[in-house]
Amino acid sequence: MINAQKRIPVGRVKPGMYVAGLDRSWLETPFLFHRKLIKSAEEIEVLKRRGVREVIIDVSRGLDVDVAAVEEPLAAEGNADHRAPKSDGPRTPNAGELNFRALALELENAQRTHQEALAAAESIFDGVRGGGPIKREIAQRVVADLGASIARSPEANLLLMQMRRFQMDLFVHAINVCVLSLVVGTLEEFDFDAPAFALGALLHDVGETRIPRNLLRKQEAFTESERKLLAQHPTLGALLLQNAEELPPLGRQIVLEHHERIDGSGYPNRLRGADVSLASQVVAITDAYDDMLSGRNQAPLQPSEVLRQLFLQSNAGALDRALVERVIRCLGVYPIGSLVELNTGERGIVVAANRADTLKPTVRIMTTRTGMNQYNGPIVSLADSDNGAPERRIVAALDPGRERIDPLAFLKLTSAVTA
Repeated sequence: MINAQKRIPVGRVKPGMYVAGLDRSWLETPFLFHRKLIKSAEEIEVLKRRGVREVIIDVSRGLDVDVAAVEEPLAAEGNADHRAPKSDGPRTPNAGELNFRALALELENAQRTHQEALAAAESIFDGVRGGGPIKREIAQRVVADLGASIARSPEANLLLMQMRRFQMDLFVHAINVCVLSLVVGTLEEFDFDAPAFALGALLHDVGETRIPRNLLRKQEAFTESERKLLAQHPTLGALLLQNAEELPPLGRQIVLEHHERIDGSGYPNRLRGADVSLASQVVAITDAYDDMLSGRNQAPLQPSEVLRQLFLQSNAGALDRALVERVIRCLGVYPIGSLVELNTGERGIVVAANRADTLKPTVRIMTTRTGMNQYNGPIVSLADSDNGAPERRIVAALDPGRERIDPLAFLKLTSAVTA
């Protein structure tokens, strides 16, 4: 397997390269995430001014060092005959295979990061519930660690979020929404202030620490008085952040606005359109996604039904349709870790979304057409078609619990990872 990532000095970075990591802390740079296609010399200068000395480039998503070195003179000469001959080296792995390798390599580390993040978030929310201040340094460490893990593999982090989808604790929901928001921000490359956006996503429901727990756990319909009480939590949360030292304004804005809707139907201030910040709109969608998936205030829904509900809300004008589509493009119709059945009779685990066609993700085949388990199954992109081979497509999403299947058992890195 070819290593798609290379560490190079910042002086060798050229437009067209895809930066997958920096040698400075995520919180010390103006970039939302350390995954970015370099589009101009000005962006390289920003890296240098911020003290970056080395970067990691991903040659599967941008120019390689050697390619960038010869691009300019070749273009100036305008002579295609001078180009270096193509190498007959090993086959370059496709994006799905690379994503799976990153997932498998990061999974153990991500599990440790998530466990530490969950414990830290529980301590933050319990502390606030007991009347204490928001533990800013702990919150910053949580979002920094999650951001670094997501930069290495969004898929590993989405998988772990899916594994706890039926846990309804406030601190679990906080981590889930933070992970979802950071993944969307990473893949869509939104131009948000990094620490503020991440902290806002993590603390968006901190006001619920001032709401009775029995109300938060209620799954029956709320009474009018209960609904009014619950609707106070964004304002309560914003007040808690206002009194916290060194928490950025955007974080407070997200906490205050994450239940606003662009048609004015939200709360607490019934904002409309662009009056709701883009960062708040992203967190509003990921918050609703996790609420419906985990069943915090209703019976849990299957991922496909959650996406349908988000589309219905966008069609009604409450959510921005284009933004909903961008979120779904990142998360996929079949989320990472989904157990799916193919038209061939095979079963597989979704290991990577396909942002160009969300109905055709990348899967690891885990059972053959005859039903035999294969823990070292091939990695298959359903968007790719092999000459002469039957087209593979998903015909059903299955419940791993009902099928008594642990998806993690089929996601180990082995030597055979290609189809």
